Amino acid sequence: MRISLVQPNFRQGGKTFSGYWLPHSIACVYTYVEDKNPDYFDLNRIIFRREAIVSASKSMRQDDMVLFSCYMWNWQYNLELSKLLKTINPNVKIIFGGPQVSEFRLEEQQEEFHWVDSWIVSEGELSFEKLINDLRDTGSIKRTYEAQRLMDLDIPSPYTNGFFDSIIKDNPDIKWSTTLETNRGCPFKCSFCDWGSLTYSKIKKFPVPKVYQEIEWLGKNKIEYIFVADANFGVFPDRDSEIVDVMLEVQDKYDYPKVFNANWHKNSRQNVIPIVKKLTSNGMNRGMTLSVQSMDTDVLKAIERKNMDMSHLKDMFELIEKEGLGTYTELILPLPLETPDSWRKGLAEVLDIGQHNSIEIWFHQILENAQSNLPEHKEEHQFETVELAGYVSGDKEHDDDNILERTEVVIGTKTMPYTDFIDSWMYATMIINFHCGGWTQLLARYCHQTDEQNYRQFYDYLFDSLGEDKGPIGDIWHKVKSIIKDYTQGKPSPYSGHTLLWYLNRLLHENCNDTNTFIAKIFNNLPEELLEAQRDFMYSPDKLSENKFKKCYNAHWFAYLKGHRGQVKKGRTYIDFSHDKSNSIDDHLEKLYFRRRFGYGKYNIT
Repeated sequence: MRISLVQPNFRQGGKTFSGYWLPHSIACVYTYVEDKNPDYFDLNRIIFRREAIVSASKSMRQDDMVLFSCYMWNWQYNLELSKLLKTINPNVKIIFGGPQVSEFRLEEQQEEFHWVDSWIVSEGELSFEKLINDLRDTGSIKRTYEAQRLMDLDIPSPYTNGFFDSIIKDNPDIKWSTTLETNRGCPFKCSFCDWGSLTYSKIKKFPVPKVYQEIEWLGKNKIEYIFVADANFGVFPDRDSEIVDVMLEVQDKYDYPKVFNANWHKNSRQNVIPIVKKLTSNGMNRGMTLSVQSMDTDVLKAIERKNMDMSHLKDMFELIEKEGLGTYTELILPLPLETPDSWRKGLAEVLDIGQHNSIEIWFHQILENAQSNLPEHKEEHQFETVELAGYVSGDKEHDDDNILERTEVVIGTKTMPYTDFIDSWMYATMIINFHCGGWTQLLARYCHQTDEQNYRQFYDYLFDSLGEDKGPIGDIWHKVKSIIKDYTQGKPSPYSGHTLLWYLNRLLHENCNDTNTFIAKIFNNLPEELLEAQRDFMYSPDKLSENKFKKCYNAHWFAYLKGHRGQVKKGRTYIDFSHDKSNSIDDHLEKLYFRRRFGYGKYNIT
């Protein structure tokens, strides 16, 4: 049987970290079945990045079967390519699987996309095996295949069996990223996530020798970026710590992989911290995620977020800081029962626990198989949604067809209508740019520490001031708000996704004199020496060592304000816009954003 496999992924980090992902998911499904059916398949093509669909279809026009792995970042591309293939060769068997195949509305998908011959629901290995057995035994296949979970994970590895060897050999200039699985399954059922919704049950482990062999292969083949796809890496602390030890040994042996990242276990961060510390000390990881999603207990209950212990969050953050680890905090907007007041209160609480460097805000994405996609769930919480183009980026470098991927996101709920959602997003934008970006951080922490204003009061005042300002900063503020409104209403926008969050930072830096003037004007009741130190902090950090704020330095930003003692670490990265004339300011800003995102720290623009 002549077969091709299609799993185009996005490029890692856009232009800045231009690595492509190996198509791990579809490789696992194929190698599992191919191992049981030697000499049955004639593998023609493996499409791992977006190619022009006309040329791609021509290369597969003689195929008997094409297997598509469908994610939100390749769904529209897969639909267009498969439809064209069916037009060229009506006899080709088109098979769809992956997270975009819906358990909830499969019949609707099958009717709308009628040219797809068969749909694989849930895990793919056993389902695809059933499909191939039917085809070989009867010459026909069913419309739907759904099998039980794969209980025995001692299965062939697409890494060690040579599946990827030709791809790597034929693309010597690509910086590769890939996925590593050490276990499967998630015992939690968070409503916004399709992971637990699909696989919630006992976690199944891959055999340790298999994992170790794959890690050796990753290092030997110079794979740069490793993402552990376990839902809760660190849930088995001894086992997972040993896996990291092997990863470090391999990195020392081959100088690869360069980066190791994971979905960290949420409930027992005491178990995770030693693992992250190992990786950080070796330069393979910059810290860990605090994926709280919301700081409000009623919201967490509404989304069935049962794997977060909020009572220990501040203690945990202090422990992370004490260990010298970086971290960033993730929140989602808007979740069920979140209100404008609870949102502002939650952001202030994030600052209060000590998170001053990096906060990430995500739109509430409607994942195909998540509970939040159920009609009754949407109705209960009165979701207002819109489809956004480009929110989850696909690889556009080789997309000559301009096929836009679209993501359904929530822009209003019963407790946070659209107007409140926009204001709440702008409030978060202000925190991320003015506080985490450094423009007012010293001032806010000083006021908080001296009880002049808590974080909520400080940033409520700044938010109102930005909205009321009639000068250049007020114009910038309303410009950014207008862009966000246009984007969330489905209108064309030059900025999307997280670029919406740091676009304000660009404008503030481009108008730095106006920004400093604005800050000095609205906070003119604060000591002049404090305002001066704030300006030095942004553009002349070396001057801080010469004034009374000399203990306030980068990695432990003004830690003295909290009474911390000990050595203060210095660490600065400067990006000089004049260094490479071929790059635009947008390229540099993208680099700035992603360096902050992966480095979990402050970076100054010169």
